[in-house]
Parts: sequence; C-alpha cells; structure tokens
Amino acid sequence: MDSPSIRSLSTLSDPHKAALQRGGFKDIADVLLTSASEISTTCRIPLQEANKIITTICRECAEPLRPLGEILAEEHDEMFTTGDAELDSVLGGGIRTGMVWEVVGESAAGKTQLALQLSLFVQLPSNLGGLAGSACYITVASHLQTTRLEQILNTHPILSPMTCSLSDVQTVHTPTVEKLIYMLSTFIPQYISTPSVDRSSKPLKLVVIDALAELFHDVAKTTTQTLVERSRRVSEISSIIHSLASKHRIAFLVLNEVADVFVREELPNDGAINYRDQSRWFGRANSIPGEDSKEASLGLVWANQINARVFLSRTRRRRYFESDEDRPTLIRRLSVVFSSVSSPVSCDYIISPQGISIIQGSRSAPPFQIASGTDAPRTTEPSISKVTSVSGNQILPSLPPLDIGCVEDNFTAEIRAPTPEVEPDDEWDSFWADNSLPDDVYTQVDLPTTSTS
Repeated sequence: MDSPSIRSLSTLSDPHKAALQRGGFKDIADVLLTSASEISTTCRIPLQEANKIITTICRECAEPLRPLGEILAEEHDEMFTTGDAELDSVLGGGIRTGMVWEVVGESAAGKTQLALQLSLFVQLPSNLGGLAGSACYITVASHLQTTRLEQILNTHPILSPMTCSLSDVQTVHTPTVEKLIYMLSTFIPQYISTPSVDRSSKPLKLVVIDALAELFHDVAKTTTQTLVERSRRVSEISSIIHSLASKHRIAFLVLNEVADVFVREELPNDGAINYRDQSRWFGRANSIPGEDSKEASLGLVWANQINARVFLSRTRRRRYFESDEDRPTLIRRLSVVFSSVSSPVSCDYIISPQGISIIQGSRSAPPFQIASGTDAPRTTEPSISKVTSVSGNQILPSLPPLDIGCVEDNFTAEIRAPTPEVEPDDEWDSFWADNSLPDDVYTQVDLPTTSTS
C-alpha cells in the first residue's frame, strides 16, 4: 500500500514541501521513518524547521480521538471455535476477528495443521461456533494441502460437507513481498467489496499467511541495510493487515518460523532492558526445559505488530492412549507467549486425523507466574483425562491409568512405522540414522603437531 505523497498534505507549507522535495522525500512514510536531524542535514534546513515538519505531518495524518464508550459499543466479541474446547479456553474463547494472530514454531510442530483446521471451522454456522465465513489461504513457499483438509473435514465429528466445503477456502501463491503486498492491498479489498453472483457465498473472515519469514530467505548476506529494509517491508505488510482486520472484522493468522538461540555470556546489569532480554520475554516459550532454545523470526519489529503469539514446540515425549496399538503418540507443546485477549499459558497437544487437540489437565502457568495465594511458581501438572471437542463429544479416549506419564521418544528409524501425514518428522533424523559416523571417527584423525617457542 503506497503512502500518501507530500503534495497531498494541506497543512504543510509550500516552503517545507519544496525543502523536502530537494532532499528527495516523496511520500509521508519517507519523512516519518527519518529522524529530524537527518531531515535537517539532507534538506539543508534548521533542526527546528525539521521538527516542525514532522509535527505538522503527524497532526494531519493522526486519527481523531474517539470516546471510549463509542469504541466499546462496537462489535469486539466476534470469534469462532478452533474445534477443541480446551484450545478455545487457552486462546481466550477462540479465534477473534479484528486481530493479527501469529503461530510460530519449528518444522513439523503443527503450524500448518492448525491453519488448515481453522480454515474449516470458520465456515461453521454460529450455532456450532463458527462465523459462516470463508477463508483465504496465502502460501509463500508451498501449496495448500487439500488432502489434509479433506481428512480433517471427513474425520472431525463437528464438521460435515453440509456446513463446510473446500470451495470456501480460496488459495493464492505469493512468493515475493511485492506479490503479497499487492494481494493484501488490492486483490482482497476488491474481493470483499465486489458483490458475488452466488448469494450463498460466505463473507471472508479468515486470512492465513503461510509463512511470512519465507519471503526474506533470498537475502544473500545479512547487513544493517538488509535488516532495515526487512523492518520497513514488515511494517508495511503489518499496516495493511491491521487496516483490513479492523475495517472488515477479519482474523489474520500469520505463520512464522524460529531461529536457534545461541547462549552468550551475560551482559553486565546496568538496569536497562537490552534486546536480548526483550527477545527472551516476547520471542520465546519457556514452559519446559529446552523450549527456550528457539525464538521467533523477524525480531522485535514484527513482535510489535501482532496481537497474539502462540508458540508450538516439538518434544521428545510420548504418551500411550487406549487407541494406540504398537507405539505411543507424540506429544507437542503449545504456549501463549503473549496475547491481548488471554493470559500466558502452556499445555500439551497432539495431532490426530481430526486436527490439533489439547490434552486436558496439561495446562500450566509460565514459570514466572505465581500461583494465587502461594509464594512458589506452579510446577505441578494435573493428571491427564481425555480430549473432547467443542460440542462435548469425545474425540480421543481417556488415558489408561498405567500409561499416564511420559516416555522418551527413542524410536529409531529402522523400527519406526512410516510417518503419517499428520505427524511429519524431521528428514535429517532418518538421514543421520542411515549415515551415522562411527564413535571413534575423531580419534583416528592424525592432527598436525605444532611446536611452541
């Protein structure tokens, strides 16, 4: 979405417009993203005049103040179910529209599974917890998994072809930032405003971007300039998303990747909150040991653009369910890092043919939250019962008493059954299982001797 030009400003004087033109400033965004001292140097004007230009632009472009009662009177409780009652509770009642949700996690954590699941449940009528809406699924590096969509549709007890359809999940491939911006700023507004010939078509209520960080993988070398440019494009995309979400009451679900956290020596504590501390609190989950070894990509610039961050993690834990025959079910971890509609919380979940389901009784508060009336953090997890759907219908059987607890995921590639589509494993695991190095490989290497003088 292009920023308004400087010429369009009615309150900015002609001398100031001429000065900005001499300095190469063409639109409002260029001015507001530049410091006053830099404007003064580039345009060769006093610093006082540069500050006056910025103040004038901000006053003209700022939205007028609105009474709080008017804002509260608007519809803010429009939401739809995820298909799992426990997950709805964790997220503050479900997926609310008018918000930007982020689901971040490593490969095979279940990000796409949740996005596909929500693309179907948003279509349900209101009496079943949906919004009778449609979804737009935007892919960056992959394509929509229609086979998995059909599996969820055909196996989940709430869904049915009478209420949900793949025809109400629109998909488009946007491999570049420019195509994504065009899709968000031009195509989607036109799609929303253009009357449909088919009166039975559902309004757009969910937009999925899978996955945003993929757009910035083509940068050959990371420099200060590339990071500044990435921040600018991320802010531009975010501005368009928030405008669409607020104006049309749409829920945006943005999938994101993770990066490894490298442990460095602690910085001296001078009382200030540094970047590392902020990343620790807003970019990572920390409900189980090792979960904080990954943090969300795109940095704090993107973290400040979203309303809720949900972190999905793979664990090396498995549990036996009554439906398991030869092998236990892989357990994954979900953590709400921050949210404007719910409190930080963590819980275990599994991926079944019906989609993502939370294990009831696995919910726990973050380590830094103190339990009410106590002086120690909550560390005890309640016993596991069963996973139920939003309607109360049992999806997964309860755990047998002797199987309650975790076992280590030590299944080797030779004895592990073929991985189903709903539970993808890291392809490197099988590679190193077949190409592992002998234990004494490093002891057989002749290292050149060096002499010291």
